[in-house]
Amino acid sequence: MNTSSTTSLDTETYDYIIVGGGTSGLVVANRLSEDASVRVLVLEAGADATKDPRIFIPGLAPSTYWNPDFDWAFTSTPQKQLGGRTIAHSMGKTLGGSSAINMGMIIWPGRVTFDSWKALGNPGWGWDESMVNYIKKFHTYNPPSAEVQKRVSYEADESAHGTSGPVQVNFGTDYMPYHEAWAPTFKAMGYPLTGDPVTGVSSGAFISGGAIDPVSKTRSHSAAVYFNDEIAKRPNLRVVTEAFVEKVLLKTEEDGSVTAKGVQVRTKDGVLREISTAKEVILAAGSFKSPQILELSGIGNPSLLQLHGIPVVIPNINVGENLQDHALIPFNWEVAEGASADIIAKDPSIMAAAMEAYQTAKAGPLGQNPLVSSFIPIDLSDAERNELVDTQVAAHPPETPAEAAQFEQLRHILDIPNEPTAQYTFAPMQLLSRLGPLPSQIFGMSHDGYFVTVVTALNHPFSRGSTHIASANPTDKPTIDIGYLRHPLDLELEARHLLLLEKIMAAEPMASLLKPRGRRIHNYDKTEPLADLEEAKKVARELVLSNWHTSGSCAMQPLEKGGVVSDKLLVYGTRNLRVVDASIFPLVPRGNIQASVFAVAEKCADVIKGEAGK
Repeated sequence: MNTSSTTSLDTETYDYIIVGGGTSGLVVANRLSEDASVRVLVLEAGADATKDPRIFIPGLAPSTYWNPDFDWAFTSTPQKQLGGRTIAHSMGKTLGGSSAINMGMIIWPGRVTFDSWKALGNPGWGWDESMVNYIKKFHTYNPPSAEVQKRVSYEADESAHGTSGPVQVNFGTDYMPYHEAWAPTFKAMGYPLTGDPVTGVSSGAFISGGAIDPVSKTRSHSAAVYFNDEIAKRPNLRVVTEAFVEKVLLKTEEDGSVTAKGVQVRTKDGVLREISTAKEVILAAGSFKSPQILELSGIGNPSLLQLHGIPVVIPNINVGENLQDHALIPFNWEVAEGASADIIAKDPSIMAAAMEAYQTAKAGPLGQNPLVSSFIPIDLSDAERNELVDTQVAAHPPETPAEAAQFEQLRHILDIPNEPTAQYTFAPMQLLSRLGPLPSQIFGMSHDGYFVTVVTALNHPFSRGSTHIASANPTDKPTIDIGYLRHPLDLELEARHLLLLEKIMAAEPMASLLKPRGRRIHNYDKTEPLADLEEAKKVARELVLSNWHTSGSCAMQPLEKGGVVSDKLLVYGTRNLRVVDASIFPLVPRGNIQASVFAVAEKCADVIKGEAGK
């Protein structure tokens, strides 16, 4: 199938034009095209690389980062609060989007986030109302074997998982001693697993699944499962790759409302085309590209659009604001003599053996997710936590109506007893922030010796950033002010989690797997842990990286409270322009957002179907 073909592309009219063939776009395309009478077109800027081993072999994900064949390769502006550092942001530019290049983790979101979305003015988006069902709908759960469950202290509520969804959630077999020590170490420190994370209310350490097919051991990404060979045969669904959408074609009607008539797109052959829609245009281009396309189309802050000579069609100062991410901070420990950790990436012979095992028997580490996680509450009493939060929020209050509404919800979340405030994730590799900002430097495994990494990331950050057009030229990348640790409360919470992490990694059984008096890269190769809160804050600013969970820049909130789209996904002021990707998240959910994006996209498809029936 030649997805880059442009034959008859601009002579046909489609009911739905979806901009972006990534994680959310292909979900929505799949579900809308279930109705054979509906014609759906997907336009993806990247190529179809589904047959490339760097895409379908889960363990080769890092080889795609910053490669222009797969990655948009965005970079932030210098961040004053981080000493002028710039932050790299990988985002999938290929069929399947970020689900085709990420680390494949399936981490379940929390009940509190979706209930907060509802409280922010989005009826129907609560956990019990709908989202728990969409979490089940998108995936099929494949439990680990009984032997593996025993080795890694695995616990699950199988009734809460999906049984027939497209995305396969699978677990590994080749777990290392570190994985086996993970949950027992947290339990020994007073953080036992309180329930299956899929229920949305648990804390403690757990073995996370990966989006991996249990038989083929290939990546179960959106292009592989929502646009597989069978789905691609649908005569009413067309996917065109290497098609760069420059803007949405808008028309102002007599009543002042605005209609999306189609899109302007430059295809692989270099031709600039206009493609018409009979019903709707749907943006699924991601948290950087969707607001950029809106602004290029004339929807955004009037002063910004006028600065770049773009006629204002719909003024909305909220477009591109409210940008959020789970900023991660990696800590590295040297492993005990004779132990293996990042050796597979540092020793070509071992990598060759791993590749042979994968190719011949679908075995070995390349066919599984090597990361495990935990959700941990802040190590403070209720009174101490309340005092910290109250002091910091009072000193740095919300600056916009959007922040005022959101901070109220975040404050409520932090008041919930034992609600996890951070995610800790273990990786048997080096993450070298100080060598960045490029992923090739961060993932380069260039430090002498062998190390493991644990990263911390706040589940519910208060810091906000923004992303906007840099010019009227669609090929210019947008400016990204990511805002990590800008709100002092985030820095205070992160620093306390980092000190707690030092204590946890010094506990058994994990401690026996680390080198006695071994080096800690995060502490400048010293052998001792960070000494105090001020040191932890300093290191946090130096090491913070993107978790590539950017969201919120086209927030689903009431217009007067900072919104860009309604609870029905409609861009305010338009009749038929919707957004369905992570940019609509008013608050970023806890954990890696891939699962949340799949579930939200399933919900979005049903919303659009329901609106079409009115």
